[in-house]
Amino acid sequence: MIKLKILLINIIYNIILYLLQPILIIRIIWSMIKKNCYHHQWYERYGFYKNIKPNSIVLHAASVGETLAIIPLINILKDYYPSTSILITNITFTGKIITNSYFSDVDNIYLPYDIKFFINKFINYVKPKIFIIVETELWPNLIKILNRRNIPIILINARISNSSFRKYKIISDFMSNILNNIHYVFAQSILDSNRFKLLGITPNKLEVINNLKFDIYLSKSVLIKSVKLRFKWLLHDRPILIASSTHPGEEIIILKAYKKLIHNFPNLLLIIAPRNVERINELIYLISKSNLSYTIFSKHITSSKQYQILLVDTIGDLLLLYGISDIAIIGGSLLNYGGHNPLEAIAHIIPVIVGQYTNNFHDVYHKLKKNNSVIIVNSLISLIKEINHLLYNKAYYHYRICHTNLVLNKYCGSSKKIVHLIDKYVK
Repeated sequence: MIKLKILLINIIYNIILYLLQPILIIRIIWSMIKKNCYHHQWYERYGFYKNIKPNSIVLHAASVGETLAIIPLINILKDYYPSTSILITNITFTGKIITNSYFSDVDNIYLPYDIKFFINKFINYVKPKIFIIVETELWPNLIKILNRRNIPIILINARISNSSFRKYKIISDFMSNILNNIHYVFAQSILDSNRFKLLGITPNKLEVINNLKFDIYLSKSVLIKSVKLRFKWLLHDRPILIASSTHPGEEIIILKAYKKLIHNFPNLLLIIAPRNVERINELIYLISKSNLSYTIFSKHITSSKQYQILLVDTIGDLLLLYGISDIAIIGGSLLNYGGHNPLEAIAHIIPVIVGQYTNNFHDVYHKLKKNNSVIIVNSLISLIKEINHLLYNKAYYHYRICHTNLVLNKYCGSSKKIVHLIDKYVK
């Protein structure tokens, strides 16, 4: 009965994938025309590749967050296995931009759609030595075919969100079948580990290690660029507040807070980096309504003195912009969007402010709260109060950055541990 149920779900899954192809092709064409995405690499989504070295260590990082998380791991892998090529696969255009901006010496392609024919073409061409999946990219056909071909599959930084767990439980037999094709799972937290167990994975395939994102890597070039940007924009006498990864509704809160703050700090520069850069025109309208002066990041300004707000319309520059900022507000948390990764800001040793909604990164925020390394606000009034306190009170500001620094040192090191544990599979 269980086998029949798994077979039925598998058949339905594959039929849906085939039926979706016309829509996906239209979406690719639309992305190429409207967003200038994919360019000449759309064919990679269908298993066609060129100039890729075979027998690589393959890491699949779907988008931006997953790609940034594995930067320290990639650097360690290059040191451990200098004669083995490394291939990073992405699904999103933004993920590809980040990969290419950080690694000029690593191959990078799109992972094909999870259709058996395309997956087999991909594996035949790439011939992975090991396939490492970041977080929760559980593509059934990919995992089954890799396993059938005796290619080790490792799931790292693995997590299952509340909503995903509820959905997976409905098809728990099917999920158990997929998960037990994976050789080893490194879960982000005990909660994630327990969810994997409840979905049926064999416990001896499972281990809990700290989130890879605590191994955040700040390159020398990023630090130098941040210093140069401060001089170029004449920022030496301006306090800087950055609101990153913001969502609809949150910018209204931030602009209201900013209008109150400039009564006490007229020189305060606000940087807004929306989660979706396509919303830039919407934000221009909001700022114009607020009667505030602004400029766009891509305009390459030479001085910030005549502007109150800097709007970020590019992808992949957050790490640089955290480097020039004094305080960070992490978006997705002021309203119920689930929050975003605060560790890039924390790596620059600046105070980090978040709202109450951080369930997308439950383990990261649990550790930050436990170590008093993040400031939590629950209203516009408390947001204004905290920023005022940080800008007025130097002792409080330094107290906050001391705790920020400690938390990274306490929980880093997972990348080295993963390399040590996967060594037997690579060899």
